[in-house]
Formats: sequence, structure tokens, C-alpha cells
Amino acid sequence: MEALNTQTSVPLYSQLAEQLRQDIYTGRFTQGEKIPSEFELSRLYNVSRSTVRKAISVLVSENLLETTHGKGTFVSSPKINQNSSGFLSFTENVRSMGKTLITRTIHMTHVVPSEHQKHFFRLDEKEKLLEVERLRYIDHIPICVETSWFTSRYDSLQEKNLNGSLYEILRNDYDIRPLTGSKTIELCYASPDEAALLDIPRGSALMLIEDLVYDNHENPLHISKQVLRGDKFRYALK
Repeated sequence: MEALNTQTSVPLYSQLAEQLRQDIYTGRFTQGEKIPSEFELSRLYNVSRSTVRKAISVLVSENLLETTHGKGTFVSSPKINQNSSGFLSFTENVRSMGKTLITRTIHMTHVVPSEHQKHFFRLDEKEKLLEVERLRYIDHIPICVETSWFTSRYDSLQEKNLNGSLYEILRNDYDIRPLTGSKTIELCYASPDEAALLDIPRGSALMLIEDLVYDNHENPLHISKQVLRGDKFRYALK
């Protein structure tokens, strides 16, 4: 256990989250294992319980921890994971079903990365990510809210028409192809914004798919989060 640094500008909750994150990555805490309680962590690291709660909240948002009321906080068990040697894009998936796909770009902006994103992209402290959010329709029905994150190397995507296949743009304009990575699939529930975009009731059950993708040079390419209507779409993996 490393002591937290009170002389730095990095918030204590962020330092504690990083310490716990490394404990998970290095196997000190294993999948399904209960981590020390808020009280124990507060005592171990000499911080307030509110600081502990904030650190845990960060790791819950990264799907590294999960809390169970009355039982405690546990290292997340793996969801349905599919390691893939190739990625069938959303566009290719829909085309394979013989259906019509329409894509509408909602926004593109630069954002401060999460710790999870910093770790994947190997970012310096001040680097930001390009966030691209798009709404995708199949046969004119809104099916998927897709959010993708890229490093500054791909800032020129802001000048492109992204109302189509991102992978086609990456292949044709950047000579970059997705090669490998991981895919995580789990259940989620529609937020107010997602419900409005997908024209469904708030809190409806949705399919959440997260891709961590490396390119053909084995460099981190993008992180994508797709929130899909499971009642309208079946996702194919290969």
C-alpha cells in the first residue's frame, strides 16, 4: 500500500482511485473479490469516507467495481466479453442483414478523458480526446446511440462527413484499419437523453456494447460505446 501524497494538486480521491485501480490490474484484488469497506479504506489511507466514496464511484463508472447494497463493494466480474481478431462494423452488420442504415452526427467535441481512457490511450496528463456522438437508424427507426473517442491524431475527423462508416473513412483517408481489441456487452437502462434520441420510455432496457480497438499497427485506435435497442437489433460477432 502506497501513502497518498497530500502535497500534490492531484485530488486525494483521484489518487485513491488510481491506487485501487492498480490493485485490480495487478491482481491484488481479483474478480468477484470484496474490497475493504469504506471505513477500512478511510483508516488505511487516512482520508475521509466521502473521499473513499468518490474514489469508488469513479471505479464503478469504469466498470472496475460494483456495489451491492448491504454487502459491500466488489471487483466487477466480467460481463459477456468477446475478444476478436476482426471487427464487423455497425455499418457492415446492418448491410449483412439487407437493411437500410442512416447515420446522423449529433456532436463532435473535445473532452477530458476518464482515467480508464487515459490508461487505454496512454495519454499525457493534459491531452484531450475527440468525442463523436452519432444516432443510427435502421429502416428509419432510431436504433443506436454511438459515442466514439479518438486521440488528437484524428482531430481532422471534425472536417469529415461522418454520416456513414467511420471505418471506411479511417481506411480510405488514414490508411488505418481496426485489427484487434475487446468487446464487452451488458445490459443498461435508457437515460433521459438516450430515451429521447431513441424514442423510447426513460429507463427502458438497452444493450450496451463497448469496444476497445487497436489498429493494424497495434496502436490504440478508439473506444466506442454503443447503446442499442435490443428489441430491434441483433448484434453479430465474428
